Order: sequence, then structure tokens, then C-alpha cells
Amino acid sequence: MAQCYRKQPFFDTAPLVGGCTTALKFLLPVPMIPAREMCVRVSLIFGTNVETPVTRAYLTVLLSVALPAQAMTFQTRMEDVRWQVEGDQFACRLSQSVAGYGEATFVRRAGERPAFELTAWDNPMRPGPAQVFNEPPPWRPGTAAQPVGQGVVANGSQAMLLPYEQAGRMLAGLASGLQPTIMRSSLAGGESVRVVVSSVGYQQAWVDYQACVSKLLPISAAQAEQSTISFRSGGSVLSDDAKSMLDAVLQYIQAADQLNEIVLDGHSDNQGNRLDNRELSRQRALAVRDYLMEKGVDESLFSMRFHGDRYPIASNRTAEGRAANRRVMLRLQYN
Repeated sequence: MAQCYRKQPFFDTAPLVGGCTTALKFLLPVPMIPAREMCVRVSLIFGTNVETPVTRAYLTVLLSVALPAQAMTFQTRMEDVRWQVEGDQFACRLSQSVAGYGEATFVRRAGERPAFELTAWDNPMRPGPAQVFNEPPPWRPGTAAQPVGQGVVANGSQAMLLPYEQAGRMLAGLASGLQPTIMRSSLAGGESVRVVVSSVGYQQAWVDYQACVSKLLPISAAQAEQSTISFRSGGSVLSDDAKSMLDAVLQYIQAADQLNEIVLDGHSDNQGNRLDNRELSRQRALAVRDYLMEKGVDESLFSMRFHGDRYPIASNRTAEGRAANRRVMLRLQYN
């Protein structure tokens, strides 16, 4: 006799005895729905009767993968799922509270790709490698789970952090109606812990999230703290691209609480004599300083140095190399 597993509202699964000889019951995590109403005949899935030895063996494997014995499953009830979108020009967050566990968040910072963060109120997972996959919801029993990769469960409230490679697959799974799932053994041992992110309501949340992302600055905080402003040959006039870069850096300067100094290092290529090149590097640094001062940055924050052609970062034998050397390096230094 095939066994059925009832997925409890927030955690734990327990076998139900009887009534499953011709059908495999997939139950939603909503206890008010009668089990009989949620039955799916195995013949519709496998094209055969569950009583055959081959089918029974296959179902045993399927159940062992889909619902590990004694697994604690943390998942918000379908009717209680809420997506939240919040952010500003520096970062956007798309998050869902996972009932009984914590919060699952997709975060995209300015100038970066999305990442996934899992936070726990009191993490029951054992630290170490965890399986991450996109699984179908109970109402799509014929859909196969999709592997996302492997993550690492950490101690503390920051349970897991996944880079774009995995986060992107999780977002793609949500878009197709699948549920990103993290599975790891529990601290108590002998059972698995499953954290499930519901896809309910995701489509509208994604639209709101993209509206936030469209307003992000084009560079990251790390890029703003050390950025390069390029110049045309023989010139010290800021291009439109240079002004756009400085406008983005300005947003970080204005938001900084403990900015101590803005260091400007002017450089040139090796065309012309050294004295002229040093003066040109000075004019370039002044152009950057003056532009930021016009935007309201305090003059006392600036520290400037002029190097001429002494410190090339590329070969001056090529046009590309000389273009790379005509620059002002801007660094933000904090207390």
C-alpha cells in the first residue's frame, strides 16, 4: 500500500494510513481541505496502476525525494503569503516572510546583480552544505523539481547567502510558478529541515521590484569609493560620460555619514613633455573638483595630487593604452 504524506501548516510531515491503494494524495498546507478532494490518480501521472510492483517501487523513490521522512517544512500558508518590495537608489529588496522560520529576500544593490539572503529567527538547520532546488507546488504534481545548486548554512541569524548564479535560477523558478526550497539536516539530527518560498502573488511583486531596480544608481558603493574619470587626448574638459559618473558618485557622497576625504589623483599619457603633462593632470583633477563643488560638496574635503605621465596603468604604445592613462582617480575615504 502506497503511503501519503500530509504537509502540516508550517512544519513536520506525518504518514496517513489507508485509502491510497489507487491514488497518491498531494495535500495543500491548508488543513480545511478534505484529503479526498486533493487526490490525484497515479494512472494520470504514470499511465499504470499503483498496485504494480514497478510503480510501487517508483513511488517509494519519489516520496523519499519529494518529502523526506520526518522533515520539518517551514512554509507560509497560501492565503497568508505576502511579498514586500522596498528600496531606494542604492538597493532594492524583494522579500517574503516564511512562517515559523524567518525571511527570504532577493536583494539587488546598485551596480550589482541580485543575490539571495535567508535570515532565521532561531535557525533549526545544522551548519554546512544544503540542497537548493525549485520544486513544484502541490497542485502541479506532474512537474519535476529543478536543481539550483548548493548553498552553505551558517550559524546565526544570517542563515544563508547565495550569489547571482543561484539567485537568478530561483527567480526564474518563481516566474514559472515553482517554489525555491532549501533543505538541510536539523540540529537535532535524524530529520531534514525544508524552507519553502511560495510563488503565490509573485508576478505582481516582480513588476514592483523591477520598478525599484530601474531607479538604482549605475555604480556600486565599491565603485564609487574608487572610480576612474577618463579624458580626451590633450584635454581637461569633462565629457557627458564623466559627468554621469560623477553624478552617481555624488549620490554616495551626499549619503555618507562619516566621509573624511575625497582624494583626486590626476594623470596623463606620455604625449608631450613632462612639465606639460603634469600641468594637464592638474587641470583634470581641478575639473573634477570644481564639478563636485558646483554640486554642493565642501572644498575642505578635497585632497589633490598631480602625477603627469609617471604612473601609467597601460602601455602608451597603443591608442587604447594612452586613453586608459588619461584619467583622474577618485577615492572616498571614511573615518
